[in-house]
Amino acid sequence: MKTHSRTQRGFSFLELVAATAIFIVLAGIIFSVLVQGQQSYETESGVMDSFQQASIAVDQIVRDVHTAGYPPANAYTSAVTALPANANLIAWPFAWSPTYGPTSANPGVPCTVGGTCVTPSAFDLIVEGDIGNGVQWIRYQLNGTTLFRGVANKGVGLVPATQTALNLLPYVDNVMNNAPAAQMAQLRAVYPNLFPGNNPVPIFTYTCDAPNPNPPALCSTLAAPNNTVTYIRDVNIVLIVQSPTRDQKTGQLRAVTLTAQARRSNPSS
Repeated sequence: MKTHSRTQRGFSFLELVAATAIFIVLAGIIFSVLVQGQQSYETESGVMDSFQQASIAVDQIVRDVHTAGYPPANAYTSAVTALPANANLIAWPFAWSPTYGPTSANPGVPCTVGGTCVTPSAFDLIVEGDIGNGVQWIRYQLNGTTLFRGVANKGVGLVPATQTALNLLPYVDNVMNNAPAAQMAQLRAVYPNLFPGNNPVPIFTYTCDAPNPNPPALCSTLAAPNNTVTYIRDVNIVLIVQSPTRDQKTGQLRAVTLTAQARRSNPSS
C-alpha cells in the first residue's frame, strides 16, 4: 500500500507584501476616520460648552435684573431712609455713574441713559439688590471680547463703579459684540447680517417707564426725567458668542446670538 504525503505551501513573498500593503491602506483609512471623528467631537464639544456658558450667563443677568431694587426705600420708615448711615439697607434697581446718590433722600443726579451715563451703557451695567447677603452691587462689563462679572457689598459713601471694578472676574469668553474690526469682518464673511451697518451690537439696551398712559419706550426717546436711570423698566440683552474653534468641515467660524429681555419688578422708591 502506498501512502501519499501532502506538504503545505506557505505564502510567497509577494503575497505577504500585498497583504501588508492592503492592511496598511485599511488601517490608514480607519485611523483617518477615527481622527476626523475625534476632531469633530472636540469641535462640537467646544461649541456646546461655549454656547452653554453664554446661555447660563444670560439667564443669570435676567435673574439679577428681575430681583434688582429689593428692598426698596418704601420698605422702610422715613426715619430710616432719611439717614445716610442706612444707605446699605436700601436698593436702587440700577447703580449709575457719575453722581450716584447713597440714599433716597439724597439720590444725587441720575444720569440720562444713552446720554450722560458712564454706566449703565451698551456694554456696562450695575444692578443692586439683596439676594441673601445684604444689598450688593452686581456688575457686568465687556472688556475686549470677555464679559466680566463682579460683586461688591453696597456701603455708605462708596462708589459702585469703583467697588465693583475691584472684583471683576472673567464670566464669558469670545463675546464679539464689540470685537475689533478685523474680527467683526471675519464673522461678517460668514454671517453677513450679524453686525448691521458694520457697527458693534450693544449687549444692553434699555426701556424706561413713560408718562401714563404710555407703555415703556426706549429711554433715549423719552424726555426728562423719564430718560434717567431710575425709570429703567426693561433691559434687553444681546450676546454674540463665537466658538473657540472653527468648523472642521468648512473651516468657517461658528457663532451664536442669544437674546433675552429682563424686566425689573421692584419699585424705584
